[in-house]
Amino acid sequence: MRNIKLVLTLLGLAVLPLHAEESQRLAAAVKSHLEEKGDHDTTKFREAMIDLNGDGIADAIVLLQGSKWCGSGGCTMLVFKGTKDGFAFVSGSTITHEPIRVLASKTSGWSDLIVYSKGRGNVLMRFEGKGYPLNPSLQSKASSLQVSGAQIVMQ
Repeated sequence: MRNIKLVLTLLGLAVLPLHAEESQRLAAAVKSHLEEKGDHDTTKFREAMIDLNGDGIADAIVLLQGSKWCGSGGCTMLVFKGTKDGFAFVSGSTITHEPIRVLASKTSGWSDLIVYSKGRGNVLMRFEGKGYPLNPSLQSKASSLQVSGAQIVMQ
């Protein structure tokens, strides 16, 4: 097990624990982003901390919860880049279901993701220069090899 953790860490795929200070910084970044979108309510979310861009700082995959952000098609997923001072919004995707997986492969310097899209199954989300795709249901299906080789970071 130790060797697996070492390999995942070397690949930049170790899911990292969220410490109290990081938790507060992430909550502030999520709140700030949602307020920019006109939502001033407190929104619950789940998060996975993992270095997606290989800079040695944990980034955050956030899955918003509640009727404002979730429907029959799934929930809104946000990605934040970890910085020394907190988190910066990178992208948002709609209608995302768990499980959320991270691949060792990268596109434009960011790890490829696999999310579940209702009606499509597991789909591949590649970084498109400025962020991940907005609508997972329009993405290519992930292969069974990609799914089996990916690390589940949220389920």
